[in-house]
Amino acid sequence: MNPRPGRWAGMALGGIFGALARARGTRALHAVGVCGGGSLEFKPGTDHGVPLLSGSRSHSCLVRASRALGLRSLPDIEGLALRIDGPDGGDLLFASTGAGMVTRHLLVPRLPFRLGTLTTLMPLQTAGGGLLLRLEPERGSRGHPGQRRAQRPPTAYRVWIAAPGRPWHERGRLDVAWDDSDCSRRHDPVGHPPAGTWFAATWARLRDPSYAASQRTPARIED
Repeated sequence: MNPRPGRWAGMALGGIFGALARARGTRALHAVGVCGGGSLEFKPGTDHGVPLLSGSRSHSCLVRASRALGLRSLPDIEGLALRIDGPDGGDLLFASTGAGMVTRHLLVPRLPFRLGTLTTLMPLQTAGGGLLLRLEPERGSRGHPGQRRAQRPPTAYRVWIAAPGRPWHERGRLDVAWDDSDCSRRHDPVGHPPAGTWFAATWARLRDPSYAASQRTPARIED
């Protein structure tokens, strides 16, 4: 496969997002969010060659929830960034999508407080084939009332996995204790994915330049 179209498209997106980041004086996307510490646990099952999925132990992680454009009253894309600690860990990014065979790959803007399905959008590659991850907020798991209402993500999510075009299987749980503040944490799901996973070269060539350009400008932390 000719790598140049993906590289050219990535460079074009990099220029756009870099210019937007400089104009805003902060990240081009997901500039404002809320951070916390979490615990991720998977049930035993098929591991697809991914150590995280091979046991039932708990993995500590750092979590950041945000909205792509930071729109406070209009539909926007939800985002959740997850950094899993330890030698088996790495970075995962989730975005608001549907859960169907096709809609799991399509971004879905949502109004504030209308939380729903989050997926990795594009499949991670593993020794066992492509793999998607999905988060579903547990009902009644909003953050504590003392937090600002616009920054009260769920404190618990159910975790599902699926091969592309295949049914979902519930495999674990993510619990989060949110802080009442943002952080400048940067995530790199292409360069630092969980052990045993990687992204297809075409997707990496398309995403890397735009992500790097968007992140190059330091985040502006708001109280």
